[in-house]
Amino acid sequence: MAEMIEHAGAEEMAIRQGIGRLLDRLATQFTMLGGLTFCALIAMSIVSIVGRKLFATPVQGDVELMQMGAAVGAAAFLPLCELWDHNVKVDALTGWMSERARAGLDTAAHLMLSVAAVLITWRTSLAVVDGYSSGEVSTLLTIPMWQPVALLVPSFALLALCGLYRSVVSLGVATGRTA
Repeated sequence: MAEMIEHAGAEEMAIRQGIGRLLDRLATQFTMLGGLTFCALIAMSIVSIVGRKLFATPVQGDVELMQMGAAVGAAAFLPLCELWDHNVKVDALTGWMSERARAGLDTAAHLMLSVAAVLITWRTSLAVVDGYSSGEVSTLLTIPMWQPVALLVPSFALLALCGLYRSVVSLGVATGRTA
């Protein structure tokens, strides 16, 4: 247990310095914007529900706005979760391994997540271009569909960068060096 605390301290120190510090600030800002997005969605939902029940006038397109906003808000949380290694893990199968061996597996996992995030960023960017050229709009509010999709791209790109950085930090632990 003491080894885990020492390595956690080394990893935390790595994130608080240099490029890790910049990524932490960016990811924290993205998370704050995601949280504000969800707060706005909650307020809109309350207004819509009260308006529907008391005045028979809900917020027009509230479901469309909820879907778009929830996607953007949730994507904004992903980079910070990855940077601080707070994604869901199943340690039941690796509990018997040494800390360095687990860090080696973490390195591979962070690299795979980074590759997936790069692919998602690329494909989402193509979806933005395609949505813009096709002129597709939402049903009730006629919001151009490329706009909320475009808001996903920066979160996915930052997720890829945080995954790459995290893989370097885990590799440092796996090889016995600090990142």
